[in-house]
Amino acid sequence: MGELVFFHTAESNVDLFERAARAVNLPGARRHVIRPELLESARIAGSLTETVRSNAASQMAEALEGAMQLICTCSTIGPAADDLAGRGRPVLRVDRALAERAITKGTRIAALVTAKTTIEPTRELFIAVAEKLDRHIMLDLIFVEGAVDLFLDGNLSAYNQAIANAVDATPPGYDAIVLGQASMAPAAELASKQVMTSPDTSMRALASQLRP
Repeated sequence: MGELVFFHTAESNVDLFERAARAVNLPGARRHVIRPELLESARIAGSLTETVRSNAASQMAEALEGAMQLICTCSTIGPAADDLAGRGRPVLRVDRALAERAITKGTRIAALVTAKTTIEPTRELFIAVAEKLDRHIMLDLIFVEGAVDLFLDGNLSAYNQAIANAVDATPPGYDAIVLGQASMAPAAELASKQVMTSPDTSMRALASQLRP
């Protein structure tokens, strides 16, 4: 079993994915690469610009050298991971597994995000996955106002609580509620409503793929 490279833009995601990987007994050695400057560049620009997207793809390709597979854990730079996958590189975008799983639950989906740079990549991903699966979905993107400032200040407990409050405030009728960014995953334990996260969903999917 070859090495799996996890590509992060937030150091806090390392522990989230280590715990999720251990929970499903994910096979293979794991290495973590952290590139916060990519997310910061996108945040300053207000979106995933072509420059940031190209830089992210280049850095992921470099990190992939000698490894079996690369797992991109950042939703903002997810399109760059798709660029590499489209060239035949073994790259997994964790929120793609999340979208695929959510769409099997039904047609009405709520996706919560805390970073404005993640809104459009998340919308485009869910629409593309739905088209691929020949499903019609009604997707509501819910932006958790002010949460990203708590995250940037390092106040993760308040960040998680703000997200959990937003989850519980979602109106009834959704077939699936998802947290669009990996960093949001701990809030699932605080919310009273059932919610799907990318660390859990993607590691389950990857473990199933890697086991004979």
